[in-house]
Amino acid sequence: MSYRYRSLKDIPQELRPREKLLRLGPEALSEEELLAVLLGSGTKGFDVLKLAKELVKMGWEELERKPVEELLKLKGLGLVKALKVKALLELSKRIRRGSKGVFIRNPKEAVAFLRSKFDDRKEKLVALYLDLSNRLVGEELVAVGSANRVFAKPKDVLFKAVKLSANGIILAHNHPSGPPEPSEEDLLFTQRVKKACELLGFELLDHIVLSEEGFFSFREEGLI
Repeated sequence: MSYRYRSLKDIPQELRPREKLLRLGPEALSEEELLAVLLGSGTKGFDVLKLAKELVKMGWEELERKPVEELLKLKGLGLVKALKVKALLELSKRIRRGSKGVFIRNPKEAVAFLRSKFDDRKEKLVALYLDLSNRLVGEELVAVGSANRVFAKPKDVLFKAVKLSANGIILAHNHPSGPPEPSEEDLLFTQRVKKACELLGFELLDHIVLSEEGFFSFREEGLI
């Protein structure tokens, strides 16, 4: 004989997950109760605690493997809650792994990262792709030019941004000789890329020009 399941409404108010968390702290809650707090609410005929119990019964590894479409087959779990579960699992995985990665939060950090990407022989155009936390998720050598000129189209920059589902883009190119001030061509190209980014939902965070004499940031100069 199985033990009787107590629905959320059968549990005294002070012992329900949210109230218990507030009164006793998270360590006093079971996995089901913690998940119930995160899910927030249940659905008709399927209270949040029962839903959380069903999910925990499947096992965390199984939940991690299953795509959202598979999770939606579970009774009582709608799209929003399925996405919450997947987000929770990914977040916990990243916490276990530790906060690794390269973060680029300002022009100086960008320049420090980019210096080794260029030399004084040819002009190159590089794109850095960042997530919402300004963590580097990818980089691309977009084009290599002559000693003083490089040519690229906005689509050359945006192709990888789409592939990576990036949030922000930093462009950078070098002047093998002379000062880092941008040319008229640099200004026009930057505006074209900015417009293309806006159309596709990306943010052009900066365009940095590097030379032996220093660097020029479009963001710092108010040109983006």
